Amino acid sequence: MAPSLRPAPAHRPRHAAARLARLKDMQARYREDAATFPTDWLDYGEHDPLECDRWINPCVACGAEPRPRATGTLVVVRCQCGAEALGAKMRWQALMSWNKSPLAKHPPWRELPFFFLSDLDITQARHKLARLRTHLELRANIAGTRRALGMNAGSDFIQRLKAYLAWCHYAQSLVVREMREMERRAAGEVEGS
Repeated sequence: MAPSLRPAPAHRPRHAAARLARLKDMQARYREDAATFPTDWLDYGEHDPLECDRWINPCVACGAEPRPRATGTLVVVRCQCGAEALGAKMRWQALMSWNKSPLAKHPPWRELPFFFLSDLDITQARHKLARLRTHLELRANIAGTRRALGMNAGSDFIQRLKAYLAWCHYAQSLVVREMREMERRAAGEVEGS
């Protein structure tokens, strides 16, 4: 069968032009961000965020380590006690879904495997993670837009950026949780004085 010789619908060029304009805008914002972004922060750590099985948090209910299981088109993380997080298409997403959930026992943010947070105080960690989040969001959006435009942007590369971004979100949530706990303790000490 011969390929169709029909012209592409008229709306496609407008979408491509809008995406290209969006890409140029994001690239300009990325250049601005990169001008003040600490270069040593570009090293997110030695581990691959797509291979994160070893950093799955234990179950808060029973202490066991849950396991990911493929169920049709989704991967679900389930504990032997029956606790189960929301499923996801990608294995790393399912693991992050578990780790972020109230079903998981959360580690201290300093123990996370990415972004070299262990030697930072909480204010430094909050600042670093905020900058990293903006940086990773820009990189992931640029790569996704390039791919949508048919430019060179590999699927694994995009997934890796998204996984780092998910770890950054998770680290931020743990930092905020600790800050709130510190504020509650400080408020309790003031009331008790």
